[in-house]
Amino acid sequence: MPNNFEVDTNEYLSQCSIKDVISFNNDKWVDIKKIKDIFSKSFYSSGINSIITHMAAKSDLKNTNKLYSWFFDGEECEILKAGSDGWKKGKLKVKVTLEFIPDEPEKNQSPLDDVRQQIDSGDI
Repeated sequence: MPNNFEVDTNEYLSQCSIKDVISFNNDKWVDIKKIKDIFSKSFYSSGINSIITHMAAKSDLKNTNKLYSWFFDGEECEILKAGSDGWKKGKLKVKVTLEFIPDEPEKNQSPLDDVRQQIDSGDI
């Protein structure tokens, strides 16, 4: 079993640099990299173990070491979809994504935005 766990982040967080910080309740600032590291280590130490235990208890997949591979390398499998030509080979992989969702979407810098707004409001 690998000794690290990488947290996938959404596009907004992926574009943050190691100099960027996040604040919770205007109390403390923490750099984005540290948040990612904390989340990764916390999830790896207890989150994956809890999920693996639950998966093993609720399924016929009793080999917990094999279940860990779902988070890292993925597990070889085949899927048969209704109406398809046959089995589709691939991997099943569990991903955890840490996301930041801004309260207000970023302003689109298109010069046509003002024209679109006027059309929408019926001014044109």
